[in-house]
Amino acid sequence: MAEKMGVEARIEHFLRVSQDPAATQAERDTAGQEAERLLAKHAIDRLTLDVDGARRAEREPIERRTVVVAGGRGTTALDVVIGLSAAAKALGLVAHYRDRRTVNPWDDPGSRPHVELAVTGFASDLALAVPLLESLAVQAALAVKAWWRSDPRHRMIPKWDAHLSRCAFAQAFGAGAAARLDEGRERALADTGTGTALVVAAREEAVQDWVRDNLHVRRVTDRRSFSGYGRAPGYAAGLRSSGTAQRSVDA
Repeated sequence: MAEKMGVEARIEHFLRVSQDPAATQAERDTAGQEAERLLAKHAIDRLTLDVDGARRAEREPIERRTVVVAGGRGTTALDVVIGLSAAAKALGLVAHYRDRRTVNPWDDPGSRPHVELAVTGFASDLALAVPLLESLAVQAALAVKAWWRSDPRHRMIPKWDAHLSRCAFAQAFGAGAAARLDEGRERALADTGTGTALVVAAREEAVQDWVRDNLHVRRVTDRRSFSGYGRAPGYAAGLRSSGTAQRSVDA
């Protein structure tokens, strides 16, 4: 059925499967890989290299979109978003986050604890990237649960150490996904030529300039404790547990 859809509809179809709890891990992995492969190729194919195409790209609006990950303190919400920031960068976007895990109900009635990932980029890039980032957030949460339940010895780890391990897993999941996305993007660019690579670099520079001119963001240094346990399996899960990033791209 997916073969008969348009490219964007196929990407949406595979993203739905990749975050479906009812699907098997293998089905989610395969669907995630295919969605990202199609996204990378489609994003590059949309770029035209003639003068008129370059001018159209310059006139395309730069926008901001927000991905919300629910969860308060004691959850992995912030770590999932930090991991997503790496994935957003691999997609050529500029990412910042806003920590709202502690919400004052008097200031913001009805709001629940969450972390916001704000991504900036060209409108056409955001239209493809935001659904992928939302899917990766769900996949990260599912992967953390699956990993933690996979080994009964995890139940013997002290509560705080267990939390830090899950946080490490969530952050590393995003790093693994970013590595796979980087390689997929490079492969898509290699199939075109240096002209496309220059257009992509120019678009990324334009987004960076827009952020510097229009946004005032505060750099935050995260001083939380961290655990190395969980980092390696998280990174492997980010690569879809398929051996290597190269194999994931070729799947």
